Amino acid sequence: MVTLFSWFLILAPWPLLIPLNSTRVRQFVSVAFFTFILNSIIFQMAEIYNWWEITNNVPFLTSIASFSYGFLPVITIIVFYFTYPNPWLFFGVNLFIDTFQAFVISPFVFEKIGLYELNTINHFGLFLLILVNVPFIYFYQKWYEKKLDYSS
Repeated sequence: MVTLFSWFLILAPWPLLIPLNSTRVRQFVSVAFFTFILNSIIFQMAEIYNWWEITNNVPFLTSIASFSYGFLPVITIIVFYFTYPNPWLFFGVNLFIDTFQAFVISPFVFEKIGLYELNTINHFGLFLLILVNVPFIYFYQKWYEKKLDYSS
């Protein structure tokens, strides 16, 4: 059951991008990959510092949760799609989503189902860890767009 849910978290979010304008979606693919890289680094740090343990996953993944490959990049694209370039809207929406993930989705869905279990970090620490990424991904997107302007 948990493995099936992990596959769902990888595959199911991607069709959410289909009804969106593909040109605008492509504008945010790079920041979705950047977010994935940041998240991969965090999962590696979590393994070293024992912040949490991935207890169930799809067979080819070990220390990175399955939602990092589907749910996370798709939500990143969707949030940018609807809020960018307005920084206040972007940061406000991210504050809401990160709070919801750390204090609702993590304990009552991901941990309850058995995707991972927190060890030396609590939900508030998880919230701060997620929140710290938001300025990095926003300013990465600004930098990326500026880089594209110079190349034209």
